[in-house]
Amino acid sequence: MHCIALLCFASEDCADPCTRALRLSNVTILVGEWVPYGNSSSTAPYIPEPIALTGANNIVALNERLGALDRCQGGFFTALVDKTPLNTNFKISPGLTSVKVIDFDLVHFINIETEINFPEATGIVQVEHFGMHLNMDGTVLNGMKIEAVMDRAASNVSIDLLARILVDIQLDSSKIMDDLLSGYQRSLMDMMFIGDSANRNKVNVIVADMIHPKLPAAHYLDRGFLENELKQVVGEIYAAEDVSDENIVIIGKIGIMLCGPDAMILEPFLLYYTSLLCREAFVRNFFLRTFILNDTLNKIRQLTLQYHTDPDNVGRLRTALSEASRDLILMEETLSYLAESMQDLLVPELPQDSKGQRLLEILNCKGMSHNVTSRIEDMTKLISGAANQLKILQRSMDIITTRQLENIFRNIDSNTKFLVDASTANERSSASLSVMQVVLAGGFCFMVVDRLAAGTLNINQPAWVYTIFYEPLIVPPGVWFAFNMIWLFASSYGLIRLMRFLEFSASGALTLRVKLNKKFKSVEGLHTFFSDKIVDFTDTDVESTVTLREVEWEEDADDDNELKWLGCAPSIELQYDAVNQFILRVVFSVDRKSSFATEEDLVKILLQDLVMAGAMDREAAFGPDIEEGEIEHALELARLGHSTEKKQKKAGIFGFFSQT
Repeated sequence: MHCIALLCFASEDCADPCTRALRLSNVTILVGEWVPYGNSSSTAPYIPEPIALTGANNIVALNERLGALDRCQGGFFTALVDKTPLNTNFKISPGLTSVKVIDFDLVHFINIETEINFPEATGIVQVEHFGMHLNMDGTVLNGMKIEAVMDRAASNVSIDLLARILVDIQLDSSKIMDDLLSGYQRSLMDMMFIGDSANRNKVNVIVADMIHPKLPAAHYLDRGFLENELKQVVGEIYAAEDVSDENIVIIGKIGIMLCGPDAMILEPFLLYYTSLLCREAFVRNFFLRTFILNDTLNKIRQLTLQYHTDPDNVGRLRTALSEASRDLILMEETLSYLAESMQDLLVPELPQDSKGQRLLEILNCKGMSHNVTSRIEDMTKLISGAANQLKILQRSMDIITTRQLENIFRNIDSNTKFLVDASTANERSSASLSVMQVVLAGGFCFMVVDRLAAGTLNINQPAWVYTIFYEPLIVPPGVWFAFNMIWLFASSYGLIRLMRFLEFSASGALTLRVKLNKKFKSVEGLHTFFSDKIVDFTDTDVESTVTLREVEWEEDADDDNELKWLGCAPSIELQYDAVNQFILRVVFSVDRKSSFATEEDLVKILLQDLVMAGAMDREAAFGPDIEEGEIEHALELARLGHSTEKKQKKAGIFGFFSQT
């Protein structure tokens, strides 16, 4: 692994006084972490990316992405995706990562040198180069050699300043890894650290030629200044041991420090321990993540018991179950990758010298490997238990859904019975109404005849009444009764034919429901389209993710609209989503007897009006395959046919009388 110098001059960021109880000489820093790469094929049903790459495939993909096999290797990299690849520019905020490939194996690892190009505060001049090692088993090491820090040379670096540098390295290395990881790996890390993967903790490894003052290892645990300074870089200290008279090792919760002239010789064993420590840190975070998952499942269980108290609880339940299922699947994937990385971890050869044997004894790598493996097996059981809980909750959700469906079906059944009863009563009342209409019409006819004959006017009838009604109709026996009955039946028959004609005139209405699901430009464009319409009805339904609006209007019944709509102008109801900008469905109501437009003609005319009003794009309305003017030509032919047919009908009516 290649290590490059870091030089930092600061004026304000390090203005507070620094303690100088401990100083190091010729410091080399390793910041390590474990990233889920995976070594076997993914079987999870949830895959955020089109393909979830496994460990070896991830390394191969990274090698190809960094151009390891190309003549011109490396370059500037970012995790941002160019959403407009056809444009000639790509504008992003400062923060690219410059990468240079040092060494690689196409399947197993890659060593790169990265230059940090993140903007710094005013007064900061920082030359920062990482040497990075990315292994197929998920081990990621960031190496750096300190040449100078502020006014301190490499032989006199205080631990307090070193702690500040480590914080900066951890943050910068997270940004660099975000550019180098695949989308699937970023989703795993975001799940693991709940969206805060940029601030994830890492393992610090500090190797120095000398520590000042040089004391026996146990003397650094003085519960005072010395121990407090060491805690800044390695965390809570577990052990401080003498490897030899000149070399000491200090082991902490988040790191390890090895100081002495033989430190670089002992590096292989230190790297093996660092790999285990990275996995142990990830296991610790994973164990905490299981508590969060368990708490989420408990909240879901409470929602299942109280779903009836709030109508929105069912929607919250579905969302929470979906998120918990996603997290559980990703956690199972991550845990399988972690278990496989322990199996494929390469163990270095046993040391032959006494110093290496002593360091191996202190680090107890075999015991630590066993502990990490045991914790992984234990967490496998925890995840299995969480999966069973999730299945129970999903079944509870199915029961809730079934209950709601039963209530809906019960309501539908009762409503249907009510509608059937109402329809039967309506039929009975309609029959009674028809009879009453005939009876009333008969009474009206009798009154008309009576008035014509002046029978109830209490006056002397004129002579023409005797001549027309009395002598020929009333004097002969039965003739007047027959005349009244014939008049009654004739008027009733005419009334019945008139009612049937009115019913026929009211029938023949076409109701066309079309599901469009077409994108429109903006809500303002639709408002412009509606501005010249007389809107009869508007309904808005606001939900968490959509805003559904229904607008109903009737086109003007003038000559221009009659020609445009190929006959009678329709009544239109349009439903659209104002948030996602989609026209969902359209309902046309038109008199079929006076309209020559087909169903396709109605839709085309409406879409053409929307395009002409600027509410929709032509391609979104008619599709990319429609040529320019094709829709207009088709509608013009339809209007021409409508005009011709209308003229032929007029000619047929009046031509019959002219020929006669």
